[in-house]
Amino acid sequence: MVYKEWLPTYAVTVYMEVAIHMTLAVLLTGWESGFQVTLIGMNVLAFYAEYTGRSLKLKYIRVMPFCILGMFLYLGSRVYLRYNPAQYALPEEAQFWLTILWGVIVFVINISVLQLLVYIANTSEEKQEYQLSHDKLTGLPNRYFFSSYLENLKSDNCSYWVAISDIDNFKKINDTYGHNCGDYVLKTIGGILDGKGVLCCRWGGEEFLFLDKISKKKYDPYEFLEQIRKEIEDIPFEFEGKRFRITMTFGMSTCTDTVCIEDVIRDADEKLYAGKHSGKNKVVVAKDVIPSAPLSYQDQLTRVKNKSAYDKMVESLEWDIGKGTAQFGVVRVVIEGLRDINEKYGNDKGNAYISGACKIICSVFVNSQVFRISGDEFVVILTNRDYYDRDALFTSLENKYTKASQDDSSPAWCRYRTDCSLAVYSKGDKNYGDVFARVK
Repeated sequence: MVYKEWLPTYAVTVYMEVAIHMTLAVLLTGWESGFQVTLIGMNVLAFYAEYTGRSLKLKYIRVMPFCILGMFLYLGSRVYLRYNPAQYALPEEAQFWLTILWGVIVFVINISVLQLLVYIANTSEEKQEYQLSHDKLTGLPNRYFFSSYLENLKSDNCSYWVAISDIDNFKKINDTYGHNCGDYVLKTIGGILDGKGVLCCRWGGEEFLFLDKISKKKYDPYEFLEQIRKEIEDIPFEFEGKRFRITMTFGMSTCTDTVCIEDVIRDADEKLYAGKHSGKNKVVVAKDVIPSAPLSYQDQLTRVKNKSAYDKMVESLEWDIGKGTAQFGVVRVVIEGLRDINEKYGNDKGNAYISGACKIICSVFVNSQVFRISGDEFVVILTNRDYYDRDALFTSLENKYTKASQDDSSPAWCRYRTDCSLAVYSKGDKNYGDVFARVK
């Protein structure tokens, strides 16, 4: 049967042979012989056989009905022997050792199989968690990992420094040498940044984030980043016979209170873009902020990213779609009634209306980037854990807006009215526009 791959038939035959054999044995020799105990051990093996068949994508049969049959055979044998004595009586010594033997066999089976299943489940969860929390291309932790790590810092009173870096002219690299070269650059830089002794995450696209504790005994964060910048600048990148140089720009900020670390990340992001607009290939810290640099990637009212940053993200998503590696969702939130708020209560209240609605979006989608793409319109690009939890998160978003809009005790500019929609990229979508069209 195994040779001919009649695996379901094989499993059923083995189970029924043992079940019938042991049932007849206990009926003929008595309950004290212990043969019935094997019916319990058989159930564990049967479920493991089904699990193995499912895991290996083989033909399998659901064993639940047979295990229920085994339960009835076990209990039925006990009831039968209650009123019908066994035909044969084994010597007392033989009954004792048979009971011990079957007990050992069943316990060994149960312990071994259950321990194996625990190991398999734990290994699978660890692998899934790793895949969820690490970038596949670079091997670095991703935004989901960082958000989980950030939760553990809330109770920590240590001071931290944060830096965000960006590969300069990365789009030009893709356009000139191809997306495979872009992958090579990202993977190479990921290998350089990994193992530096600080937490380094792939923040998205060609952006990387660094975080570590501030300690006078360890090192100067600015010098640390400057060394990385110089190391990358000096590497002679070569792909398919073509040589080129790569530079990176860094924005760094510090905080003494981990509760405000989100603001510190935004500050580092601002400094990054200040550096991008003032020559690139530098580390920008507090003393190096250039006031005249246009921080063109952040919305000044809500502090989320703006239309320019959104267009940059769309370019990155288009690249992923072209590579066949895209996996994202899009949430569109349109704020309704903004004109009425402005006319009745003034522009200040209108701005509060926009900011409050944005805060709800950011509180729900903590692992994704939020963009304000027009005066009353926001877009969330769902990635990492938010992508997998999108339905529950979207429901939570709608519920929060519904609750706020129905709260008569709040002022009008806190009763947010919105139109929310969700779409997910599928393999049939040729570009980002196909996905976005479904949320309009």
